[in-house]
Amino acid sequence: MDAIVQQWSGEHVTMICLDQVVRCNGIVREKPVDEAQAREFLESYRAGHPAECINGIVLCNTATNTRISAVEISRIHFGPFPDNVIDNLIERKQLFTCAGGFVMEDPELSQHIEKIVGTPESIQGLPVLLVKQLLYHMNTPDFHALPPAPLAQITHVLFDMDGLLLDTEAAYTVAQAKILSRFQKHSSPQLKAKMMGRKAIESAKILIDDLELHGQLTPEEFVSEREVILDVLFAESAMMPGAERLILHLKKHNIPIAVATSSHTRHFQLKTNRHRHIFDLFDHIVTGDMVTQGKPHPEIFQLAISRFGDVDPGNVLVLEDAPLGVQAALRANMNVTMVPDAATHDRTVEPHHSIASLTLFDPTLWGLPPFE
Repeated sequence: MDAIVQQWSGEHVTMICLDQVVRCNGIVREKPVDEAQAREFLESYRAGHPAECINGIVLCNTATNTRISAVEISRIHFGPFPDNVIDNLIERKQLFTCAGGFVMEDPELSQHIEKIVGTPESIQGLPVLLVKQLLYHMNTPDFHALPPAPLAQITHVLFDMDGLLLDTEAAYTVAQAKILSRFQKHSSPQLKAKMMGRKAIESAKILIDDLELHGQLTPEEFVSEREVILDVLFAESAMMPGAERLILHLKKHNIPIAVATSSHTRHFQLKTNRHRHIFDLFDHIVTGDMVTQGKPHPEIFQLAISRFGDVDPGNVLVLEDAPLGVQAALRANMNVTMVPDAATHDRTVEPHHSIASLTLFDPTLWGLPPFE
């Protein structure tokens, strides 16, 4: 953009730059490279996995070099369609020119669109309403004071717990180090990142494999020994900075909220005992022993939101600190703000938004009421 702006320097021109990426099940999809990949993309769409179209927009006044930007996310859901539709789309070849491998306006494919969250123009890569809004803001004298367009219109918020609402990660680290010291073994940030967000026995298996403790310690023994240590440490769990403020704010404005944590019920009770006045504010609590599949499977978030009835996942925001939790939320087709652990931050995951602390959370970014 800067190179083009220089060509128009001094002239009153408003440049509009747009780009779009398509994501499905948390994975970015480029243009299909061959027929096999095109079929794979289309198979997933007809199986009920929506395409998420993320549009980035930058407007620039070349006379003043004033810029304003925004991101908009829309989703398109397809119903089942027969094999001959896939065959015909591939034969026409137009899908090979499109990120995500679909053409919404194709006469044959368009008959199988179930719903669009957003606008058809946004799915096609030209979010007209947002562009108009940004143009209006840019031509408002004090446009810098205006809030940015929200990433999505959120109606429900789901929270992870460990490391996000409660400072419990240190307890896991202490307990783990105590056990491993008997074997002259040490954990690492990389191992911690692999274990975060998983069910206890799954995490233990990863630890045993990574540290080559087979024959010395079983996953079941590790979990049992760790439980004894954690029972003491969890009783002292403190709230993370910004957590209580955000929960109270959402509750005050009648935004439905729920916890979706991999911790099982007994640990949940231990960790939250000092903070019952806060956790009693949640509409629902879903713990790891209530689901059969752990993160990154989306089951826990799907169960949590189902407790509210029929809610469009596109209107749900998940707050997570663990890479596996981010993947689970994306696979549930929900929006994600990540508050990563600096020591274990996996930069291969792509949440919609990331902040260093809940103290930096801006509700207006998601169409929620601003803090007073």
